[in-house]
Amino acid sequence: MNRTIAINGSSSNHGQTSGLLNQLGIPIYHLQDGIEPAYEAILKADVIVFATPTHWFNVSALMKQLIDRMEEGPEYPCEGKTAFFVATCDEDGGQQAINQMFAPLNHMGFSIPPYASYFYNNNMAEKSEDQWMLKGMTELGSRLRIPLEKNLMGTFLCP
Repeated sequence: MNRTIAINGSSSNHGQTSGLLNQLGIPIYHLQDGIEPAYEAILKADVIVFATPTHWFNVSALMKQLIDRMEEGPEYPCEGKTAFFVATCDEDGGQQAINQMFAPLNHMGFSIPPYASYFYNNNMAEKSEDQWMLKGMTELGSRLRIPLEKNLMGTFLCP
């Protein structure tokens, strides 16, 4: 069975980002409680949900610190792990914050399956087409529960 965890990049353990992660029912590591424990948990996990509030179209300072702490080559300790992404915002920039996590983590060897990112705009969630922002965490949670299967090319596919 895959070990799935979430990383909360918010400076609040009880804010909007944490509230969304709580819906997933998986262990949450709060970066406010320390970068190193979160990094150690990532090394032991198979699937990681990286979540951040959006600050000026970017990730939180805590999430940036975590990404800067994470190692890449020559050993690539995160190679083969699967990443999912959540960004919360009050205006715009959620997708840009996800992109700021996506690129470096992919370079570190994380696999990123289709439909692996979700942003929640606090001011627009109820107005989103078909209210998709209100349903996003449920959909993301269902993807986390689908066993990821490795194909011959070494990439992960959701069945």
